[in-house]
Amino acid sequence: MTTLVWKVACNEWRRLWHARIPALLLLILVVLWSIAALAAHHHWQDHASTVAEVTQRSQQDWQSQPDRHPHRVSHFGDFVPKPLHPLSVIEPGILDQSGHLVYLEAHRLNSANFNPATEATSLGRFPLITPAMIVQWWMPLFLIMIAYATITAEKITGVLAFMRGNGTPLWVIVTGKWLALFLPLFMLLCLQGVLTLGWSWGSDQAWLRLSLMLLAQAMYIAGWCLLVLTVSWFSRQLHGALLTLLLCWVCVCIIFPRGLANLAQTSYPTQPRTEAEHHAEVKLKALGDSHNPDDPHFAAFKADILKKYQVSSVEELPVNYHGLLMQEGERLTTAVYREQQALHDAQLNRQNASIRHWLWLTPALALQYVQMASSGNDLAHHQAFIRQAEDRRYQLITYLNQVHTMKVDPHNDHDTRVSADFWKNAPRPAIHLAPVSVSQQSIVAALLVLLGWILIPGALLTKVAKRT
Repeated sequence: MTTLVWKVACNEWRRLWHARIPALLLLILVVLWSIAALAAHHHWQDHASTVAEVTQRSQQDWQSQPDRHPHRVSHFGDFVPKPLHPLSVIEPGILDQSGHLVYLEAHRLNSANFNPATEATSLGRFPLITPAMIVQWWMPLFLIMIAYATITAEKITGVLAFMRGNGTPLWVIVTGKWLALFLPLFMLLCLQGVLTLGWSWGSDQAWLRLSLMLLAQAMYIAGWCLLVLTVSWFSRQLHGALLTLLLCWVCVCIIFPRGLANLAQTSYPTQPRTEAEHHAEVKLKALGDSHNPDDPHFAAFKADILKKYQVSSVEELPVNYHGLLMQEGERLTTAVYREQQALHDAQLNRQNASIRHWLWLTPALALQYVQMASSGNDLAHHQAFIRQAEDRRYQLITYLNQVHTMKVDPHNDHDTRVSADFWKNAPRPAIHLAPVSVSQQSIVAALLVLLGWILIPGALLTKVAKRT
């Protein structure tokens, strides 16, 4: 039976080759994929070089600071880049929208900036064609145009009845035609995987991330091959098969993903950044104002400090009271801004959970979830980066405030300069790409949807084939 399956597959390849149009469409698909790969690689290289240049310049500026006041250093700030995985060449995800550099400074929790999507002109707002987009959108569309008549035409011409009359089992016909459609596309996916592995060799979790991406892509294309065969087998007219498959493509790849995203944003709207900052400022004023000598919170803080050091005035303190005041102010502002960030992240997580709840409607979006998670460019990876950047910011500002407290003369605070060696030794821990496990929920949900995407068309195909 295995030999018979391969004969059916070879006959299907021969038919497609002699038809010319399917072979031409497959060639166009390969050319389109090559263009997308080159464009995405160039975009990634430009992106990475920009990040490296800004990072190097920021490092030089930080290290070249002269002797100065610690508080001025805390407002001089520091840049931290988002780690980029080489798989971003395949799927950049939300990278262009979320940004890739965060500015760290005292009393602030900044979001990532330098995002090309918001800096593009109106003529440049077309989405970048990437290899992931080719697999997600164009590969199924080309598959539909190539194979919508693969069984319908044989039913009309009587070839299918002839094959069954010769004793060829239905499952052999189905399996052979499925292999004829799936294997060329799977070979293209494997070629993409091999090239990407060579590009990303030695990077973080390269094998695991690439395996997840290739598995999801193979399941997605396998499901489309089954769906095309099912519709083609069920249809009685060629135009009926084509229109049905095109409608499925439009719904799965365009309408449902966009509709779910809009529904999630409407159901769980995020607060504009300016409004969030306003609420944070209002809350900070309610907690305490360090510039107001009559403020209850800082009056109590001052009393606690004097009691701790057993002195009657701040002039008698063995440390700089302004440095202690900065530490307390930073603690309050950090708590408030982290609370605002947590509320924002929670709302985004609710949006994602809402989309995952209806993910079974669109395997195209499920594939995108796996591809973004594998490349480290989904929401979970971005939030992990923001948390690391905030931890680095707080460590740095805390260190500078301690230098202010211990090294700055309290009687000549504004004119005191501290050695630049302190800035060079300041804690600036490296930011690492989060492990792929941070996206576990999205990956598991998406793979289950893709599994159903294979099983449901397969079950329908089996049922329809038995009736023929």
